[in-house]
Amino acid sequence: MASTHRALKQWYFSKVENINSFEQWKQNQLYTLSLDSNFVQFLAKGVTWQMKTRTQTQWRRRPNRRHCTVHQKVNFLELMLGQIASYCPIISRITLVKNSTSLEFIWQTIREHFGFQVAGVHFIDFSDIHLEADECPYYLS
Repeated sequence: MASTHRALKQWYFSKVENINSFEQWKQNQLYTLSLDSNFVQFLAKGVTWQMKTRTQTQWRRRPNRRHCTVHQKVNFLELMLGQIASYCPIISRITLVKNSTSLEFIWQTIREHFGFQVAGVHFIDFSDIHLEADECPYYLS
């Protein structure tokens, strides 16, 4: 019996999210997008494109992939960005589809919207760590 891998059902961002829910949502988006071979070319680290204008249809870095025309690649990019925007209604669709220049731009825009810091000082909120009554303050092996 062949095993199949499926992403969690996609969910929409709510008005209140935390860094953990964002990271889960982001990983689910990336996994789901990677299942479509037309989107894979845009998921690699460092891939960028220019903001959409009426005349601009080129990317700064064009991935080598199949024999797609530039027009087809633009369509695939717009479909992918539209997919992300559909599940992130808290950010303007124009920002994600027309003004984005990379996936990192999109992730950073979402982080800024929620006020998530990427700096290590905010990585762990030590004030939320509490010793429970039945816990030992150190680990013994």
